[in-house]
Amino acid sequence: MGDSAMGLSARNEPPRSGFRSLAQRLGQIDEIGVIGALIVLIVLLSVLAGEKFLTPQNFINVSRQASYVGIMAVGMVFVIAMGDIDLSVGSIWMLSSVMMAIALRENYSIWVAIAVCMAVATLCGLLNGALSVALGIPTIIVTLGTLSLYRGLGLVVTDASPVSGYNLETWFFAWIGGRDPIFGVWISVWAMFITGVIGWILFNHTAFGRRVQAIGSNRQAALFSGIRIARTRILVMTLMGFIVGIAAVVALAFNRNGSPTVGAGTELSVIAATIIGGTALSGGSGSVLGAILGALIIALIQNGLALLAVPPAWSTAVTGIVIIVAVTLDYLIKRR
Repeated sequence: MGDSAMGLSARNEPPRSGFRSLAQRLGQIDEIGVIGALIVLIVLLSVLAGEKFLTPQNFINVSRQASYVGIMAVGMVFVIAMGDIDLSVGSIWMLSSVMMAIALRENYSIWVAIAVCMAVATLCGLLNGALSVALGIPTIIVTLGTLSLYRGLGLVVTDASPVSGYNLETWFFAWIGGRDPIFGVWISVWAMFITGVIGWILFNHTAFGRRVQAIGSNRQAALFSGIRIARTRILVMTLMGFIVGIAAVVALAFNRNGSPTVGAGTELSVIAATIIGGTALSGGSGSVLGAILGALIIALIQNGLALLAVPPAWSTAVTGIVIIVAVTLDYLIKRR
């Protein structure tokens, strides 16, 4: 009797609509909010800017502009998901970039110059993590200090002037910094894609990534479960520095100028892209894909404002508004 009643109930239950089923499946995608915000932004700029916005060359330029922030946002996902924030990424970018330019000016090979850049960036990240652990203070406080320290060192070694006088006709500048995209895609965008894939695997499919998220979710519980919190924090900050080094290499190749002003304020864009992408400031979760999409949103905003001839004074305000809307949309969709 019970089985018969259950069968009758199942037959009388109205079929679930295809739209509702699709909405539920889309709601399970972690990055659905930022994807929706990106689509809305593209449609809005298409209407407002018209043909100036809807050109292949413009989209290529936007992707290149987003690539440097996108690369660094991959590392920032690990930092914020762990419950920390790194404010020094822009200064690390500048210091490692000018050190690479100085190595080239001194006629070292391109491989030595790249090694110098990566070593400086990685050591800066390592120092951030080691100081935070040794002094027992939050990473945001440490990096607030090293932000000025690293930028100050960069100004000292460059005498506050752009580094020049090195050979720009090498294969490095011709290929990695070439002004013509390869298969329609800039090398810096390829670097962002590769960094994103590796970062996604590391964050979602390794024990290291699970440890990072466990620390961000509940540091005390992670400690009781045997996770070496101090070592993991140092590794994450070192990884952050290494990833900044990647961005510095490809940026110098394209800009061809070791400027002591590069990277100023970039840390805010990197953090914003990471948060827009769905990484919770409270820690415990994050999205590498979302962070890259967040970088694209920021680049699209800046590009659209430039095409619409919006005064630069309004650029920061509009960017902040869109960030708030994107984060709110992502939160509401996930809660729904």
